[in-house]
Amino acid sequence: MRKILFILAVMLLSLGIVALNSVSADSNDEVKSEEKADNEGHGKAGFFKSEAFLKYQAEELDIDAEGKDAETLKKEVKEAKIEQMAEEMNVETEGKEFKELAKEVHRQKVKEKADEMDIEAEGKEPEELAKEVKEEQLKKRANELAISTEGKELETLQEEVFETATKFEATVLGIDTEGKEWIDIHQEVQEVKVKQAAEQLRINTKDKDPEQLFDEILTDHADQAKKQKLFPFDKIK
Repeated sequence: MRKILFILAVMLLSLGIVALNSVSADSNDEVKSEEKADNEGHGKAGFFKSEAFLKYQAEELDIDAEGKDAETLKKEVKEAKIEQMAEEMNVETEGKEFKELAKEVHRQKVKEKADEMDIEAEGKEPEELAKEVKEEQLKKRANELAISTEGKELETLQEEVFETATKFEATVLGIDTEGKEWIDIHQEVQEVKVKQAAEQLRINTKDKDPEQLFDEILTDHADQAKKQKLFPFDKIK
């Protein structure tokens, strides 16, 4: 259950559920990268926004996808995610509109994360606390990546963290980053990870593009991919 909820949590931002211009407590670099790719107008790197991933989420949430278009299914998935997370967090759902419940879930996640990070929440507005949590998360990640945080705006630091994390992962995967734009590196990282996952799952990769392989991983081998922590389940803790 915790693994499923982690996937649901990291998808909140990319699906546009949380609207406080802040960070979900369980967000990670992969989903942030997806958001940044979308904001820059690039669509090729969006495996987490693919129809295959949407259908996978629906199946995990016991939602019948038969005959539904992507927008309808996405709406149902978002609502089911929030309700499931609310129940897990003991947030009352009775009689609440979706947007109201989504805000409550997000605020509760931020408070929990603030407690974990020893950030005082008393007397702070939700937006203020969320910003403080986000800032601390980014600084921690920046330190892990040997990025200086001195005198940098939050947005600037966020950009550096995402780009550095992607380039680091690319280097580990043996991808040449010289002279390439950040988004192209991100795309290559995902495509390599999809192919590696498919090979480890003994999927025939001949004449199949990354999208087809990703679809096959989720459709026929999701349980095994999760067990082996292969893409797209490689960052689940």
